[in-house]
Amino acid sequence: MVNYYQVLQVQEGSNREEIKTSFRRLVKKYHPDKNKTNGVSSEEKIKVLITAYKTLTDSEKRLYYDKSLQSRNVERYYYTEETKYEGSGLKAQSKRVLNDLLNKNGSKAIKNYELLEKENEGFDLLAFLDLKDYLDCKFLLAEEYEKQGNYTLAFKLYEDVYQKEDGDPARRYLQEEIKERILRLSCKKLVKLVESRSAIAYLNRVLNIKLNKVERAFVYKKIADCYLALGEWDSSMVNFDMAISLHPKLKGVQTLRNKLHEHFLQKSSLV
Repeated sequence: MVNYYQVLQVQEGSNREEIKTSFRRLVKKYHPDKNKTNGVSSEEKIKVLITAYKTLTDSEKRLYYDKSLQSRNVERYYYTEETKYEGSGLKAQSKRVLNDLLNKNGSKAIKNYELLEKENEGFDLLAFLDLKDYLDCKFLLAEEYEKQGNYTLAFKLYEDVYQKEDGDPARRYLQEEIKERILRLSCKKLVKLVESRSAIAYLNRVLNIKLNKVERAFVYKKIADCYLALGEWDSSMVNFDMAISLHPKLKGVQTLRNKLHEHFLQKSSLV
């Protein structure tokens, strides 16, 4: 099995930017116009580089590839269709949920996962999968729920995976990917889907994860927007000030700034 990390000359925990940088450097090195290198034509080398790059920069493909690389045998994750749901134990059924997710049978995986929860009080995948399989399974379940438009459940699952990630350097990319998805769901989907008070609760949960200053400022700005929608001007101003103090040049704040300025200007004139 080809090791795509070795092909791209990166560590297993490398993020997208590191992979992209190495990919570009190697593409220049093995440009088709150059002569053969080590008996392999530059054109063939480029094809392998592109395949490796596309695999390692796609979160779902990378999870599947990492599983295959770890086991050196993809069949480890294959369970036959003839395996009867009623006749298999909870461990086998849990592994089959992961198997279906890895093999693009998302709807089937969701159906079986929900059935496991319904028929087994207190059911937890962690009791039947090792930690890495559990985290990958929860991540892929969250991804499937997100595709189905169930953003609240997707958020909960992503959050759970983020909190339980074991800090393995080889999985650093996964935590970054989860953080991006949590931000996207909370700031772009849930703020529109749920009422403002609930949106604030979700956004406050986002502040518990590791964010850079710009990301944190953006979340505070979203909280300020929600408080404004509720007519809670003081709370809106507090969060707006937090956003600006973290990132003075934060984009998309002018409308909010004008509304707050106008409100407090009118309020002061009445005193």
